[in-house]
Amino acid sequence: MMTLRTSLAAALLSVVAINRSQAFAPPRTSFIAIEGHTSSLTCLLNQHRNDYDGEAILSNQRRHLLQSAAALTLAPLAAFADMSAEVVVPQEVPMKTFVDNANPSLFSIDVPQRFFAIRRSAKGDLPDAKGQGRRGGTIFTAGDMAKAEVIAVERFPVKAMLEDEGYQPSGDLSTITNLGDPVAVATLLIRRREKDKPGTQNNAVLDRDSVVVSPDTKTMTFLFRQQINVQKPELLMEEIGVSELYRTTVAKATLSSNDGQMMAAFASALDQDFQGPDGVALQKAIDSFMATDQSTN
Repeated sequence: MMTLRTSLAAALLSVVAINRSQAFAPPRTSFIAIEGHTSSLTCLLNQHRNDYDGEAILSNQRRHLLQSAAALTLAPLAAFADMSAEVVVPQEVPMKTFVDNANPSLFSIDVPQRFFAIRRSAKGDLPDAKGQGRRGGTIFTAGDMAKAEVIAVERFPVKAMLEDEGYQPSGDLSTITNLGDPVAVATLLIRRREKDKPGTQNNAVLDRDSVVVSPDTKTMTFLFRQQINVQKPELLMEEIGVSELYRTTVAKATLSSNDGQMMAAFASALDQDFQGPDGVALQKAIDSFMATDQSTN
């Protein structure tokens, strides 16, 4: 009897050793049949198998718990890293103020610091009584030639602008609304400007929704866009990735000088530059433009 028990114990230890060394749980249907002691050995094997399976299940649960905790911890960090990588803070363009140094001073405007600034003073460069000259009605120019960004200030008589378009102006011309429909007035201003720069651009397209008149009806702002003629679109595509070029211009026209003169500021850039910080700076320039009241001089 003692010998049989010793044999059973040895058989059991052999099974346990084999299972642990091979890290393999025996199938639930397996059993060792030993004559006269099948039930006892099967009970022992089942108990061992249950203990082994319980440890495996607990180990798996621990592993899944740790993995879940790691995922919950790292996911927000990964998301934050992605957000940090995507957020790009555009740099603000430094500005400087230009106050007209002519006598009398006619206007003031803010322009980007890097822009050159020229106030026309030569007799041939200044517009005549009808607002015409070698440079049209332009009295001030600022810009960055490397990026084809330009700010210009023009001055011309209101009557001359209307007469050039075939109108016979009369009555009070001191407000935008007295001149006519604001969209029509903006169209006249664009047409006048295009006459001074023929051949390089197609006709400008006014954004009608951009036309805004100030509460005192003396000032208006608007935006228009022009396609620039490109001689070799395939070469342009290779160089900058586009085959067409467009220029966006923001403008302000005002009668606030109260001297019968229209003063207008235009700021323009290529679309790819206008859509970035430079466009914001050009809009600031137009917003800052002010004509000096000449009625007291």
